[in-house]
Formats: sequence, C-alpha cells, structure tokens
Amino acid sequence: MSLSFALIGAGNIAKVQIEAIKHIPGARVAVICNRTEATGRALAETCGADWTADSAAAVSRDDVDIVSICTPSGAHLEAAVLAAEAGKHLIVEKPLEITLKRIDQIIEAAQTNGVKLTCFFPNRFMSGVRKAKEAVDAGRLGQLVFADAFVRWYRDQAYYDVGWRGTWALDGGGALMNQSIHSIDLLQWLAGPVKSIYARTTTLNHDIETEDTAAALLEFTQGGMGNIQGSTSCWPGDPAKIELHGTKGTIVLEEGRITSWQLADAKEGEEEAMVGLEQSSGSGSADPMGISYENHRQQMLDMIDAIENDREPLIPGKEARKAVEIILAIYESARESQAVMLEHAGS
Repeated sequence: MSLSFALIGAGNIAKVQIEAIKHIPGARVAVICNRTEATGRALAETCGADWTADSAAAVSRDDVDIVSICTPSGAHLEAAVLAAEAGKHLIVEKPLEITLKRIDQIIEAAQTNGVKLTCFFPNRFMSGVRKAKEAVDAGRLGQLVFADAFVRWYRDQAYYDVGWRGTWALDGGGALMNQSIHSIDLLQWLAGPVKSIYARTTTLNHDIETEDTAAALLEFTQGGMGNIQGSTSCWPGDPAKIELHGTKGTIVLEEGRITSWQLADAKEGEEEAMVGLEQSSGSGSADPMGISYENHRQQMLDMIDAIENDREPLIPGKEARKAVEIILAIYESARESQAVMLEHAGS
C-alpha cells in the first residue's frame, strides 16, 4: 500500500519522523504544515513535500492518508479533530494530549469518524522490551516485587527558552510529561495497572513553570511496588532504565535494550542471547535528537498494517491515555501531599 503523510508541526520530532518515513517503501510526506513559513518550507524541502500554514488545508488534501501531529503537546486536540473529521488516520506524538478530557475528545473524534488512532511510544517496538513483556506475561519473574523507572536526564536552560517547553498550557508538565512519559508508559505496560501513587515534585535547576525533578512511590494492582524518578536536572544525563524485580527473576532495560536477564528458569545461554539481542539505538538523556528514527519507523509500519488489515494499531488511544493518567495523578499527589488512587489506568 502506498500512503502519504501530512505532518502538522516542524520541530525536532518532525525531523525524526521524516527520516523514518523515508525508510518505508511506498510512503512519502505530502505536506508540512507550520505557521512559520521559513521553518516549514525548509523542512518540506528535505523530503520533497509542500508547505502550508493552514492545517485545515493540509488535512483535507486528497493525497493525504495519515496525519501526524507534531505540535506542542497542549495543541494536539484541535489538529487531531480536524484530521479525524477529514477522514484521515491519526498518529499523534506523545503525550496524546495533556488532560484526560482532551485525550477523550481525540479518541471520540477518531471513533466517530471511523479512523485509526495511535500515539507515538516507539520504545514499545524494541525487541528487548517485547521479550521482557513476554517474560512477565508468562510469569517467569514470579510475583513482581519492584517495578521501577529511572529517567535521570539533563536539559540546559536554552532547551526551555523556546517558549512552550516547561509550561502548563502547552507542555502539560515538565520532566514527567515531556521526557519520562516514555518510561512511564513502558512501566505500566510491563508491570500492569497502577493502583495508587504518592509523589513529590520540585524545580531545582531551571526557570520554568513546571517540575524538572520528581519522585513517586507506586502500588500496582498485582501487589508489587515501584518507583518513578524523572528529572532533567541530572548532568550529564544517564540512559533511562526500567528495572523489574520478581520472586523468580530480574530484568533490567536501558533505553529499551536488555542489560540484565536473570531468570530462575533460564536455559543455558539465554541470558547472553537476551543481553546481545540488539544494539543501542541512542539516548535522549542529554540531547533530544540523540535518538534513532528506527523505532518510529516500526510504529509507523504497525499503523500502516493496521490500516491495510482494518485492525487496531498496537497502541490505540485508550492505551496511550494510561501514561498521562499516571502523570496527572503524580501531579495531584504532589499538590495535595497525599496518596492518589487511580480509577482508570487499568481499564
């Protein structure tokens, strides 16, 4: 199937997506929509696409099949609804939106107009992450005791001085909503729904409205506990880690790649095979552009297959909603200085 994309937004992540699309046979970028002409035209020239400042015009084109939303997080809703109403399938950069109400409006728009919807959580498509998921689901770790996410990254002040980053209105949060959300999504996907959260957030190293440092204690519905540490204040920045510790095994993922595979029932040579399963695909720990396009490409391929075979993409809107619900509960717990019970993360 030959499919064409419209990209709404021309920031850093749009560049990653364009590179991914270039490596998908039969796929192309038809149009880039960006309010700043110089930026939009320059990006469009890199992939032979048109440029427009009019999002309605971009999503209504006959030669557009999929619309990818790359705008600031708090501006996803309007463009997504426009695209859905134009009958276009939707890929939205994380987070799907910054409030549950706005997320639900996007999900409803996609359902009402009969289009596919997915949100970019490309780390789920890594081989190590999928092997870890298979092991957990098969009970090979036994009872999960601890499931932890550590995102000790670094961003300088210049990163936030672009205007929308680190604001409640357009970023929806700070180190959690923007950077740590990938690891939070993996954590809840691997360890199961979160039952309760007790958290603290603070701003230590940046002139921003939102948090640059946060810590949360989690209780999972399956009985285990966990920690989330998210920061953009930790120089020089460490690779993000997921640690799963159970009564029968331990798995550690670093930027989605397996670095420790110790299972009581492991066969001879299994640990070595899992640790050597894939090479590092980069890290956004110190540089937002330090990531590879490959995992985005894999998720785009899943979306294309979902369209071709009329199935749900592997990360539909209701699944992408869960990480945002957890993050918003962390913010609520930090504001109220009390534990917050989650009602919807497992639904």
